[in-house]
Amino acid sequence: MEKIAIIGLSCLFPDANNPEEFWQNLTQEKDSTSSITVADLGIDPAIFYDNNKGTPEKFYFLKGGFIRNFEFDPSEYNLPASFVESLDNSFKWSLYAAKQAILDSGYLENQTALSKCGVILGTLGFPTKASNSLFAPIYQQNIEPAISELLQNQDFHLPGTNNSIKKSPYNAMVSGLPAAIVSKAFSLSATHFCIDAACSSSFYAIKLASHYLQSGKADLMLAGAISCADPLFIRMLFSGIQGYPDNGISRPLDKSSRGLITSEGIGMVMLKRHSDAIRDGDNILATICGNGLSNDGKGKHLLSPNSQGQTLAYQRAYSEAKLNPQTIDYLECHATGTLLGDTTEFNSIESFFSPYKATPLVGSTKTNVGHLLVAAGMVGITKTILSMSHGVIPPTINVTQPIGSENNVISPQNIVRTPTKWPSQGTKRAALSAFGFGGTNSHIILEAGK
Repeated sequence: MEKIAIIGLSCLFPDANNPEEFWQNLTQEKDSTSSITVADLGIDPAIFYDNNKGTPEKFYFLKGGFIRNFEFDPSEYNLPASFVESLDNSFKWSLYAAKQAILDSGYLENQTALSKCGVILGTLGFPTKASNSLFAPIYQQNIEPAISELLQNQDFHLPGTNNSIKKSPYNAMVSGLPAAIVSKAFSLSATHFCIDAACSSSFYAIKLASHYLQSGKADLMLAGAISCADPLFIRMLFSGIQGYPDNGISRPLDKSSRGLITSEGIGMVMLKRHSDAIRDGDNILATICGNGLSNDGKGKHLLSPNSQGQTLAYQRAYSEAKLNPQTIDYLECHATGTLLGDTTEFNSIESFFSPYKATPLVGSTKTNVGHLLVAAGMVGITKTILSMSHGVIPPTINVTQPIGSENNVISPQNIVRTPTKWPSQGTKRAALSAFGFGGTNSHIILEAGK
């Protein structure tokens, strides 16, 4: 199949409103995670915080990666400003990132080209602050009588809901509507939808977008993912499954790490057939050579990683790319900070790469911004594109006790812990992995732009 060119890139990550700010943070080795605030949560975190893991209806970890001080102008889009203003952040962030990616590609003023452009986004099917505000009265109407009866108190009433949030009914459709709103705002084609492949959604969206290009059903495709769920819901969920570190330490690729840090944000790329990008003189930021997907199938547990499924994604990626894994200079790991997940991933890398005598450098950006869940892959792809462009791999920060694979094929020395010049003198190649709940695996191979 024909290679796919990345000709536009945008992001909105914790502490970074664009790729340039993100690169600056990476080179400064900045930790952009922090404790959740009243403004982030919408209520005093102390009400729900309990540092004892397992306490019902409480969360035991405060750190996260948050979008703060982001200014959004609703008048910049081909939609009524009042309508755009009434939408929640899942739509606003999508509009912002889409515009920046289109602008970066050079096609913002080319309506003929945009009319043949589709958009596929990875999204979480979780409630947002605004959707909660819409549905709270329904919950209240049904729950209040039951509690009143249980308490044998006819005068019992639940507290009123927050009416300060504008309740556009569109905010109820957070799972699928962001892609449609983006399409409408920029007069794109009728190809627009959202998917949820858990934490591998970014690369699944890119894979689907690539199929639309390779089949000739589209000439341009926006692809990416957004993490914008209600912070209270996310915090309760990951406390419930005990995904946060009980020792307070989240350091991907470090032996002391015991869990992840959940974060919010969005990233997008503009994609085009490689031959068309060459023909039209586009600025090619990177080229997608292969993108392997797999699912673990039956395993130990829904949340337990499976090495066989991960290596199958590797096999499919290199088969599609027709490349030897030995040509990979750097591998951006999924590496969330759970010791089981990180060591399983390292052993998967060893299992697949060692027969080819391949020992790439490895790292993880989750040490900088946390885990953006469905949008995690967009953080990695942004870092990797910028690293190839600048010829430098930023360090994986906060690693003091580095892990290694079972037979040390991928050893602590492979982990990039200081700024490192890109090792290849020829074509720069990198690979990235993203693995999601339920065993959705993805592995994508990039070449530097030409």
